[in-house]
Amino acid sequence: MDSDNKKPLERVTTSHGLDEKDIMKGLQTGGCPVCNHTEDVIFDFFAKWQYALANDEKVQREYAAEHGFCAAHTWQLAAIASPKGLSRGYPKLLAHMAEELTKLNGASLDIANGITALLKESESCRICKLLQETQETYMQCLASFLEKEEARVAYARSHGVCLRHLSLLVSFLTYREVVSFLLSEAAKKLRETAEDMERYALKHETLERHLLNHDERYAYLRALVHIAGARYVSAPHIRRI
Repeated sequence: MDSDNKKPLERVTTSHGLDEKDIMKGLQTGGCPVCNHTEDVIFDFFAKWQYALANDEKVQREYAAEHGFCAAHTWQLAAIASPKGLSRGYPKLLAHMAEELTKLNGASLDIANGITALLKESESCRICKLLQETQETYMQCLASFLEKEEARVAYARSHGVCLRHLSLLVSFLTYREVVSFLLSEAAKKLRETAEDMERYALKHETLERHLLNHDERYAYLRALVHIAGARYVSAPHIRRI
């Protein structure tokens, strides 16, 4: 399909191809590699899209028709876009909402449900869908990658995936031995992080903060990522499409 014939917002959706080198590189970064990759994709989308929203009338009309993004991604957009950009991009959405509310006024249907229908939920949010598709694509590549022994060695040296992504990853795996490996690694990393956090607290209490090493200093962040996933990819629990 020619790019000019695509819907306005499709033209600014970022597609990231993945191969084994990308997976290996992701394992060498801190935190959950799936979260890190997804954050890159989502930020890339927002960076392009907030510009389109401020300058492209077709994008503004489409955004209004879709009732915007869910609450979480609306605020993420606000953190990236400028007040000027939002002020140029949002009037059509507000006008559309005003028209819908005017139609509800005096209608015989359930007013509360009519108002609720105007609110964008995660199931129909464009960014939530992109987030889910991006994570699932990465999971498929990572599952295939982990079938190789040398890949599991690299994984063991990394921080591993967070529990939210581990639950999805195991659903893509064929071999029980790989699942067992991942569960063992996850338990090991949680115990190590707990020990680092305890040492962090102890050194603070005994005024030995200057003796903190890197793992101890950032153990609390690793704990949060392990349990909840990275902040900007937090969404309703991931499920397979």
